[in-house]
Amino acid sequence: MLDTLWQTWCVTYVHNALKPRFARRDPLVSMDVADAPSSSMSLPSSPPPATAIEDPEEDASNLNRDARADEHEEVMQETPTKQQEPSPVQSGGNADICTQLHAWKERSTRMEQLLAKKNTKIQEMEETENKLKRLLAMAKRSIDNSKQELVEKDRVIQKLHKELSQSQQATQSWFVDTSTRDPKKLLLKVAHGNVLWCFVEYANENELDDSREFAWHCFHSEEEIQEYANRASGEPLTLPDFSMTPSEVDCVKRGLKVEIDRVQEEFRRYRVRSEITRKQKDAEIRKISANAVTKQTEKISETDLLGELQSSKAQVRRLTKAQAEAEERESGWRRKFDRLVKDYEKLSGTMGETALAMEWRERYEQSLLEKQELEKKVKELRQVANGALGKASGNGNGGLQSLRQEFAEYRKSALNAVDQKDKELNNMQAQYREAGDESRSVNRINSFKETRARRTSMESNSSLSGFDTPNAMKTNEYLKNIVYKYMSSSQNEAKGHMEKAIATILNFTPAEIASIQEKRQQQGQQGWFW
Repeated sequence: MLDTLWQTWCVTYVHNALKPRFARRDPLVSMDVADAPSSSMSLPSSPPPATAIEDPEEDASNLNRDARADEHEEVMQETPTKQQEPSPVQSGGNADICTQLHAWKERSTRMEQLLAKKNTKIQEMEETENKLKRLLAMAKRSIDNSKQELVEKDRVIQKLHKELSQSQQATQSWFVDTSTRDPKKLLLKVAHGNVLWCFVEYANENELDDSREFAWHCFHSEEEIQEYANRASGEPLTLPDFSMTPSEVDCVKRGLKVEIDRVQEEFRRYRVRSEITRKQKDAEIRKISANAVTKQTEKISETDLLGELQSSKAQVRRLTKAQAEAEERESGWRRKFDRLVKDYEKLSGTMGETALAMEWRERYEQSLLEKQELEKKVKELRQVANGALGKASGNGNGGLQSLRQEFAEYRKSALNAVDQKDKELNNMQAQYREAGDESRSVNRINSFKETRARRTSMESNSSLSGFDTPNAMKTNEYLKNIVYKYMSSSQNEAKGHMEKAIATILNFTPAEIASIQEKRQQQGQQGWFW
């Protein structure tokens, strides 16, 4: 295989060396030959297949065939290339000179292209050569590895042959003879038919060797076994008893199984009897313990009966004393409750007045808001007035002045009443703080606030304005003027303000105002209640 690779390399080298010879004859011919389209003139640029390592002889034959094809094509192309060579430059005419120059330029261009292709092919050949060198190195390494493997396999074969010969030499026959090794111990003895078999442990020839070797040997009688045992050096060997045959072993196993079943049944019965006995003993022990405890309790009760009687009497006295104290506390709480009820009855009237004062304060604030709205509407009424309604507007302005005066008087009386009620409320709160019942009074005040609507409606029956003061006549006059202006006025805006004033004076509730507004909407009339 190495010779074939060497021949391939030589052929490639000769092929590369022949090309300069054609180049010396005619450089253009050599370039044309190198630029031939035939694929057989250049070595393949692709890397060799993987099978090249396995079959180098086939690669060598392919390279020789490619080299011969290249030489044949070069020889065939040499003659026509020389015939295509242009004639030398003639001296006649500028046209011929230009034509020749143009031809020489084209030839130079083609030569440059051919040189470039030549250089490319040279590089490809160098790469192919490097690949072949690497292939050769890989083949050498493969051969060396194969040689090493062969050497190792030869060693293994020799070792196996040696072991086989040793095993054949060490193989002994079943029967004992002079070549049989001396025994160290007879382990088993079995009778099978007319032959006695013994399992023997051989004695080591080297005392330092701790390995153990065993083998089976057959004998015809006990005397042969004894004779073979006497060959052992040192202390005489003791012959073992006969081992049981498989049938005997089966019989023994069946007998032992029956015995085990019998023992297990006896043990189960014994366990049941012992459990019953244990439960009986436990019942007797509990009964004896209960009797002992009863007797001991009776003795203790007889001795401690007097002490228990005395302790019971002392407990009765303590309970009687505690009951008397509880009755005293109950009477004290009852007296406090009666006193609080009386205080509540005394304060109920005062708190009602306080709630009424708070309500009038709210009315005052609402009246103040209405005053501001009336002042805004005055300007609008003045602008709305025209010549056709001059008289009506004059009467309205006079009514507005009277309304302002009445409102001022109403405001003054309301402020006085509110201030008076505030003073009374502050005095009552101070008294309750001193008595320590501030939280209870606050709760009562909240309850009075909830019932102020009912009290206000009841008081309004006796007094139209809600006050029992000398200003009641003025308030009635004010209400009369408002009703008169409302009935005589034709302006919806002025009527709306008058309706609010009437609802405030007569203490209309929000539910009543909402009911009136709903009826007005159903009738299709415009109202100013909210």
